[in-house]
Amino acid sequence: MLDYLPMFCQIRDKTCLLVGGGKVAERKAHLLLDAGARLLVNAREFTAQFQIWEDAGQVTLIRGEFEPHWLDFCWLVIAATNDAAVNGYVSDCATERRIFCNVVDEPQQASFITPSVIDRSPVVIAISSGGNAPVLVRLLREKLERLLPMHLGRLAAYGGTLRQRVKQHFHHLAARRHFWEQFFTSESLTESLISQDRQQVDRVTETLFSELSQADTNKTDSRSLTD
Repeated sequence: MLDYLPMFCQIRDKTCLLVGGGKVAERKAHLLLDAGARLLVNAREFTAQFQIWEDAGQVTLIRGEFEPHWLDFCWLVIAATNDAAVNGYVSDCATERRIFCNVVDEPQQASFITPSVIDRSPVVIAISSGGNAPVLVRLLREKLERLLPMHLGRLAAYGGTLRQRVKQHFHHLAARRHFWEQFFTSESLTESLISQDRQQVDRVTETLFSELSQADTNKTDSRSLTD
């Protein structure tokens, strides 16, 4: 039985609250900003990085004590102070409003947890032990980081631009699946993307479409003859 529902949340341009202004909160802020959140940050004091973000218009800093009514405008909240009582209070207020809340280092008080992430955007892999074995999670992440090449995201993003064309070009699901298997395992395509040789990328892509279209046509003709 799962302790947590694995899911990816779309929070781009959505207001989120981070309570805490130290180094731990700073790491959480990086994560939220990378996901495109509209970020409010509340604390008595802030690290220099938070001030840099505020000057750049990336966050809104609210200095002073936490006020529960701020949650009325938020999609989710992260409590990342060094005061367990404050973190617990933030969690209680969020629960009353049915707002998801993460409490740093206290998963039992949290309604969601942030996993360890391998980022090859748009390919993202998340790993969690539910707070039971953080060292094991770190070791797994390091192993996966070594296994997954940095260009994986570039390959996935390029594939995304071809999805509609593939759907229109190959009418059978099996043919589409075969195309994508050849596409994602093509060494020449990978090398072209790494070197950013756009002309070669286009040539390899067109070759894949041509060869696999012919193979699909031959297979269809063969089935027609046996019907």
